[in-house]
Amino acid sequence: MAGLLNIGLTGINSAQANLLATSHNITNANTPGFSRQRVLQSTNEPQFTGAGFFGQGSRVDAVRRQYDAFLNQQVLNTSARKEEYSTYSAAISQVDNLLGDESAGLSSAMADFFRGVNDVANNPSSVPARQALISTANSLAGRFGALDNRLIEIRDANEGQIVSVVTEINSFARQIADLNQRIGEVQVAGPNVQANDLLDQRDNLVAELNKLIKVSTTAESDGSLSVFMGSGQALVVGSSATNLKVDYPSLTDPLRGQVFLTTPGGDVLIPDSVLQGGELGGLIAFRNQTLDSARDQLGEIAKSLSATFNTQHLLGVDLNGAAGGNFFADLTAVSARDAAGAFAVLVTDPATIAASSTTIPGVGNNGNALALAALQTTKVMNSGTATFQSAYSQLVSSVGNKAREVQIAEAAQDVQLEQAIAARESVSGVNLDEEAANLIRFQQAYQAAARVMGVAGTLFEEVLGVARAG
Repeated sequence: MAGLLNIGLTGINSAQANLLATSHNITNANTPGFSRQRVLQSTNEPQFTGAGFFGQGSRVDAVRRQYDAFLNQQVLNTSARKEEYSTYSAAISQVDNLLGDESAGLSSAMADFFRGVNDVANNPSSVPARQALISTANSLAGRFGALDNRLIEIRDANEGQIVSVVTEINSFARQIADLNQRIGEVQVAGPNVQANDLLDQRDNLVAELNKLIKVSTTAESDGSLSVFMGSGQALVVGSSATNLKVDYPSLTDPLRGQVFLTTPGGDVLIPDSVLQGGELGGLIAFRNQTLDSARDQLGEIAKSLSATFNTQHLLGVDLNGAAGGNFFADLTAVSARDAAGAFAVLVTDPATIAASSTTIPGVGNNGNALALAALQTTKVMNSGTATFQSAYSQLVSSVGNKAREVQIAEAAQDVQLEQAIAARESVSGVNLDEEAANLIRFQQAYQAAARVMGVAGTLFEEVLGVARAG
């Protein structure tokens, strides 16, 4: 009878364990990052008798979460790319909208300026025409400055985000290292003891970290998870987390942040090429591929316009009969990245505009003004292949094309991420219909095992009754 009671008891224990796991699955069906758990059950060792081997019921070996490391890494990879493109897209749209705006862009201001030059060429002795030219020149300089100031604001915001993201990366890395330690302390009880809910928590932290920078993971034999970024730079190993910081080592661009790894031996620069994927990858890619290039190209237009116009203006004569001076500030010694902000008009007196040519008698001729007006259609930019306005149009076009390219890539990653998540959920996700069916099944198993114990008890009572009667 004792054997029958024990078999019934093992059945109750197994059914109860399955009911607990099923109930846990149901209550966490909507918990982000939860992995469905399943009880691993097996038969006990049979007992040999003269008539053969008789079963001794069942036992619970472990509770395992339904988890596929490959599918999870696929989600991480796709998620990192999606976050990178999303961040890049949001940032580049600001530059695209700025440069393409007719009211804020450079095209209309440049057209107005050369229209003013043509007006002076048509009436070189007219003081109002000369005053209007100075006004349009100042408007052009203001437009260069406004564009550069806005690009600087975008740069400053981008640099601030880089600092914030690096701070978040350090926080998540520390939390993952702490969970590694907790999991190691729990799972030291034996190979079949897994802290499933803690493992899910750790995976959630890795997923959040991966949104900031693309990471890969390696499960260690002690239950810890090593986390790496880029080409293998360790972020978390066991219960230790590395610390990143942003510093500004460049003498030529002191506001440009670089990411460093802090070590006992000093800070180690992490190349931008290593910092790929996630929000940080998007911020750095936007800065390196679009923002710097936009400021450089805008500055090159300012430098070329200043140098070319000044060179021709120096060849003319003003209304006072004096040789022309620099019309715009000399930007020769200014870097391309800073040139748009330094673009300025030097001429303030309408009479000092050198509209006349030295080869034509009289100070009221329009020889030099015609030469200045001709610069509008002269291809002096991009190795003699573009005018000032077409060079700006190429800048607007290149930024716009890149913005659309990133938007398309982001949309594609959205689809791939949905597919990757669906594949992972097919393994780890909770199906409430299936769990409801399991609940009934394990309830019936529990009731049946209880009946086995009831039968054993009844038989035992009958045996006792026979013994008393005897």
